[in-house]
Amino acid sequence: MNVPPVSDALVMLGGLMILGFSFAPFVSYRPVMRSGRYSEYATNPSAWEWTAYLAPLTWFVVLAGLFLLALGLGRALSGDLKLLTFKLSQLQLVVSAYTASVLIGYALTDKSLLTGASVEFMGARMEVSAPQVAEFGWGGVLMLIGALIALIGALLNLLRLPAFARPRHY
Repeated sequence: MNVPPVSDALVMLGGLMILGFSFAPFVSYRPVMRSGRYSEYATNPSAWEWTAYLAPLTWFVVLAGLFLLALGLGRALSGDLKLLTFKLSQLQLVVSAYTASVLIGYALTDKSLLTGASVEFMGARMEVSAPQVAEFGWGGVLMLIGALIALIGALLNLLRLPAFARPRHY
C-alpha cells in the first residue's frame, strides 16, 4: 500500500482533529461572582450542542472536517482529480481556509452571555439577569490547530512543493 504524501496526511490529520475534538468543550462558561454568590453554574458545551451562538455554524465546521478527510483520502488514492471543475487540491484549500477562518472568528469573538428571567407580578415586570463570561474551550483550540494543520497541507498540495508531493512514476 502506498503511503500518502505528507501534504495529504496533514489535510487528513487536520480533518480528523476537527471531527475528533468537536466532542470536547468548545466553549467554557464560568460563572461570575456577584454579591458573594455565583450567578450560574459553569457549563462546557461541545461544538455539537445547540447553545447560544454555536450551532449550526459549528456543525458546518465539523462537516467541513469530514469533507477534508474525504478530500485528503481521495487525493492520496487517486491523485489530483477534478470534482465539479475544481481540482481536489483547490477544494482542500477552500474548505480548510473556511474552517480556519470560522474557528479563528470563534476564538476572537466576545463570548459573554447574559442569562436571566423575567417575572411579572401585579402588573410590574422584573428582570433578573446574570452575566456569564466564556472562554474558547480546549476542544475549540485543538479544532483550530487541526484546521491550521489542514490549511498548511492544502497549501503544500496547491504549491506542489517537491519535498511533500507524491513521487512521479515514469
